[in-house]
This record gives sequence, structure tokens and C-alpha cells, in this order.
Amino acid sequence: MNSKIYIFLDIDGVLATSYQYFTNRKKWHPTYNCYRFDAKCVKVFNTILDSLDNYIIILSSDWQLKYTIEELNEIFEWNNVNCKITDVTGTAWKIKFFEPHEVPECRAYDIVQYAKKHKIKKYLAIDDLDLNHWLDDYFIHTPRANEGIKQSGVKDKILKFFTK
Repeated sequence: MNSKIYIFLDIDGVLATSYQYFTNRKKWHPTYNCYRFDAKCVKVFNTILDSLDNYIIILSSDWQLKYTIEELNEIFEWNNVNCKITDVTGTAWKIKFFEPHEVPECRAYDIVQYAKKHKIKKYLAIDDLDLNHWLDDYFIHTPRANEGIKQSGVKDKILKFFTK
């Protein structure tokens, strides 16, 4: 595949399951005060990345509010994720969106604005928030926060998207 593949990636509910962020608080990063990702989710994500060429990871997660790209890449390395984050979307939270029920719309808005600004025509957002209303065919949902990206069928949907 010669064209660039853009993946807008969330962390919680995708790479880290609810077990990590609600229960398994024993395995903290020594510097960044964050929990480990789910190892099985990381394995699935790495398998997806291994089957793609020329991908660019843009973080859409609210982790971008707490960590720099360099820190996020160290956290990814600590979690054995086989990629580097190239950029973050930025966020319109507390600028254009203010209410908790607006979080999914804000996330979708951030992704769309980033894609427009950078003239990205084909991309895929992977998120546990339901962004389908705003992103339609550019979105893969991981609705079960206790399973993340390892839930049945998600990997195949992602790979199918990039072979269209």
C-alpha cells in the first residue's frame, strides 16, 4: 500500500480496558502516573499495524490533555505498542463543547477539523465513544470498554477498511 494510512486513536476503551482504568491500578508507570494498557489489546493493535504500511497515528484521546507527544510515545513504548504517535488532534473541549453529553460530538469534531486542516481524505477513527453519527464510514466502534480492540470482529473490520 503506497498511500498514507491515518488512524485516529483513542486509548481508554480501545487499548486500555475498564479493568486497567478502574481495577488494575497496581501497575503504574513510574514517571507518568498512568496505568498499563491491556496486553491482549496491544497485541491485537500491533497485529493490525504489522499488516499495514505507511501508517500515521494521531491521538484523539483525552490523554493528550495530560501528556506531551514525547511522553505519550514513552508510555506506548512501556506498553509495547509498536508505533509512535505522530500528532494529536487538539481539542475543542471547553472552547466549543462544555457539557458531558457533548464529549462524543467534541471528539468527532476534533477529528474532522484535523482531517480538514491537513487535507486527509481517508482515515479511520477507533474509539469506544460512539462517533458513528458524525464520522459514519470513517469509524470503528469498540463499544465494550471491558474488551477494547480485542473484542470479536473489531480487528477484521479495521483491516477490511484499509483494503477497500
